[in-house]
Amino acid sequence: MKLVITKKTKLCDLEAGSLFMTPDMECLALKSEYRTDKGAIEAYIVGSGEFFWGGTSDPITQRNLPVFEIKLIK
Repeated sequence: MKLVITKKTKLCDLEAGSLFMTPDMECLALKSEYRTDKGAIEAYIVGSGEFFWGGTSDPITQRNLPVFEIKLIK
């Protein structure tokens, strides 16, 4: 299997269950279907399981972060 970048988009525009990577290619994460009480998208870093904030602590900024959508290809 290969990981393939399919498009650049905002975190909020990805479908739940999508893998994504930050533009600096430093972080691979998974977007969940859930939101925090303050509106942050619950996404988790694949390597550590930590909550993905993308270098911010503001939910609105986090939602609008640019990311690359990743697909698994056989």
